Amino acid sequence: MHRIISSIPVALALAASAHAAAPAADTRESAEAAVLECHAQYAKRYANQVEAAPSEIAAGAFAACKPQMDAFAALAPELAEDDAQVAIGLGDKRAVGRAIVEGFRDEVRNATIDAVIRARAVP
Repeated sequence: MHRIISSIPVALALAASAHAAAPAADTRESAEAAVLECHAQYAKRYANQVEAAPSEIAAGAFAACKPQMDAFAALAPELAEDDAQVAIGLGDKRAVGRAIVEGFRDEVRNATIDAVIRARAVP
């Protein structure tokens, strides 16, 4: 039988203590993979253990997977240089970097919510 953790802060604290610092990622692909894997594991672990909405579990995953997300965000300036507008000197490198990180955060959030829903659908 699954143990229900009724407090989101308790679940967040448990998850945060379970994750070690993420190693620096060399490429966008490896950084993205590390974030997505961490979020998938978090969703799998807590989908049926806490009484929380999938969006609340996704929010907790961001707290627990902060080192992995920070590693991805550290690549943002380099990734922004690949933007066509930035490359020709018309784009704001910092704004493009922030947009890359925020776009990926949205993708990760949606993937985490989906993982929670799928985990709860399996008997």
